[in-house]
Amino acid sequence: MAYEAVHEASHEPLQGRTVLVTGAAGGAGAAVAWALSRAGASVVLAAGDAEPLEEQAARIGAAGGHAIAVRTDLTDQVAVRRLVEQTLGAFGRLDAACNNTACSGTCDDAACDAACHDAARHDAAWTDAAANDERARGLALAMRYEIASMRTGGSIVNLAPGPAGIALTRATARRLAGSGIRVNAVTAGGPDEIAGAVVWLCSDAATHITGETLTPPSLRPANRPRKRPAGR
Repeated sequence: MAYEAVHEASHEPLQGRTVLVTGAAGGAGAAVAWALSRAGASVVLAAGDAEPLEEQAARIGAAGGHAIAVRTDLTDQVAVRRLVEQTLGAFGRLDAACNNTACSGTCDDAACDAACHDAARHDAAWTDAAANDERARGLALAMRYEIASMRTGGSIVNLAPGPAGIALTRATARRLAGSGIRVNAVTAGGPDEIAGAVVWLCSDAATHITGETLTPPSLRPANRPRKRPAGR
């Protein structure tokens, strides 16, 4: 099923689910949060700037959705852990996460290193260069606590993470194979296209997709040729 058709199959494909969105203050992150709410999800908005988060949460609430804004230093281990705890406290569950975050270089080294090393043990593609990439380290920190809180499976989508982040996405997907937690990346596309892709990846229509880097609007895996139908 193409992601454009998700709403045709179900008006609210994420009804009853909770999704955490980091970097939700503007741009693609804000578009993702709005699209997730329209798809029926309760949304937790996280970023370092509180004012735009609160405006976004109010907009979602005025439209009949459920959202909370949590000002968070996404480079700080304690703050990220508390963010996930607040998500569980507000909605009782975490079903999916969209990570639109870059590390500023100040993230907790011990926490990032532990998460990166755990992925490295399961995938040779996770190189020393990737482990030292600031954005990938920020993703590792976020995913560490998100994964621990997804009690019955879930979906994680990393936005435009760069080569090192893509390596981390694939390594984490392989580590979690069979757990019910899927990990993918979305790269390129406009905010609305990216938002549609994230909704699709968080829905039941994409339960067979993990470890992929997808490019809207076709959602074809990046840098891979489209497969020809059998018999042609």
